[in-house]
Amino acid sequence: MTTTDDPNGWLEVIRGGDRVFIRPIRANDAEMERRFIEELSPASRRFRFLETMRSPGDQLLHRLTTIDPATEVAFVAVLDDEAHDHEIGVGRFSVAADGRDCEFAIVVSDEWQRKGLASHLMHHLIDAARARGIGRMHSSDSADNHAMRAFAARLPFDHCPDPEDASQVLYSLDLTPPPIRHIGRP
Repeated sequence: MTTTDDPNGWLEVIRGGDRVFIRPIRANDAEMERRFIEELSPASRRFRFLETMRSPGDQLLHRLTTIDPATEVAFVAVLDDEAHDHEIGVGRFSVAADGRDCEFAIVVSDEWQRKGLASHLMHHLIDAARARGIGRMHSSDSADNHAMRAFAARLPFDHCPDPEDASQVLYSLDLTPPPIRHIGRP
């Protein structure tokens, strides 16, 4: 995995040698986001939105691409196909009212899964959350989302069944650094 910083995002080399550009999502990405969601498999759309849909409505697209920088972060992974950017993944979080926690979501296009792209997106989200002083990230996912379970196992996520909904699993990640222990001092 290679990362190259760019003032507008990051150029990542994922498994297989493909180069992917990760950048903040923009309001004018709505049609690209629509195509991305429509191209996801029905299972991937269900796991991401916890419902079945074929195509997102304009209101949802507006919410997904018009980011409030005070409370949200969203990064898209794109390929440049000369005519326009082609979205192959997206990661985002929304900050809780207390400012100490955020809920995250990541989805990668089916044909680009298992190449490390979700990990790249997650690491950029973690960096952005830590830079804002957020101490914890969490997600609620379908219990039958085996890809999320495997992803969480590779990263230091805690997980448990949702006590209010047995069909869901709660994942969380503590972003606070462990306390520094000084040997020989009280």
